[in-house]
Amino acid sequence: MNTILQKPITPVVIVLLVILVVALIVVLAIQLVSCKKKPPQDGNQSDITGTTNREEMPGEHKRSQNPDAPKDIASTDLLSFDMHMVHASDDIHGSFDLGLHVFDENNSYLARKAGDNTELFKESGYILSIGVSADRFHEFRSGISIALPVDKDFTTRFAKIVRQSGIMVINGEYDWTSGLPVKAGEFILSGKYASGDYLGISINAYVPTRGIDLFRALRPLLIDALMNAGEDYVPLLNLDSGTTTPEELIKTIHLSQSHMTLIDSYSFTLMIDSGQGYLAGSFTDKAGQHRCEYVEIDNSDSERLVRAFVHDRYYYALIGRKDDSNETGGYPGVVYDETTDSFTVSFRGVRKSFYPIYGVFDETNEDLHIVFRELVRKYGE
Repeated sequence: MNTILQKPITPVVIVLLVILVVALIVVLAIQLVSCKKKPPQDGNQSDITGTTNREEMPGEHKRSQNPDAPKDIASTDLLSFDMHMVHASDDIHGSFDLGLHVFDENNSYLARKAGDNTELFKESGYILSIGVSADRFHEFRSGISIALPVDKDFTTRFAKIVRQSGIMVINGEYDWTSGLPVKAGEFILSGKYASGDYLGISINAYVPTRGIDLFRALRPLLIDALMNAGEDYVPLLNLDSGTTTPEELIKTIHLSQSHMTLIDSYSFTLMIDSGQGYLAGSFTDKAGQHRCEYVEIDNSDSERLVRAFVHDRYYYALIGRKDDSNETGGYPGVVYDETTDSFTVSFRGVRKSFYPIYGVFDETNEDLHIVFRELVRKYGE
């Protein structure tokens, strides 16, 4: 009697056996994967997709120095100058773009910036463009985007400041890493002189100290140009918290508090007109009430008040902008419980007023409130 085992195995049977084995392996593999890939109980699907939060690695880094780049340029005859700076540091926070060019109405780029004022730029000979976005505090961002006609005298002073700033020491430097976010830092500078000399610097991942020095050296000249044009220059102050506001720019400082109790209420104002300081104030202490109404004060006392104010290096928020935060004490000029605080400043040549916010306080500096009280007693009725 023949059994199944005694029968020869045909090719068809072999194929069927192979298919069966492969099918079993596939089923087991699917079950194993499904056990390992169960969705997390908190609903996070990252384990299923296999995605991670790895940061994108920066790209290629190149660094070079042009040996032919001049380290000093005596010429003051600038044909073109462009500066771009972006950073998010404790000092510089925002972006700054500056251009100074001999005006050419046939240059479409310059013609667009001139807009309908082509004749003014042709007459002056040069076009100055300033772009600022100060965004240290996003909800109080301030900015400038303007083109101004300037003359040969301005350009000469501009070129002298560039030379004196020390920026030419790093002329010809290229230090660039691709793939980095802009806020990591960018500094790009280019310039052409009638003498044939040139400036060329490209750096990212940081802003060189000499680049910041150049900005700070040029800032007073730019503020003067904006002030003469009746334009707002405060974003230039907000961009850099590493330096104090120039004292000569302060026009008024007002500090007050209204409270249900008289001893916790006060009002102080310093007004500076044509270099002369005037003080108004009132407050009550245990000795009684102290008051003065816009009396002339000594220059040394006016300077003392201004110095106490600017040394705290405030950021200036435009009055009228709403504070979106719910933090009490974070924004002056609003009511918290039964107390109303007001702290404002205005600047020469600017028609707006501002809230000084988020100062960088220094224990070695005099407290503005205390100085106001002392001087109201001194000049009080």
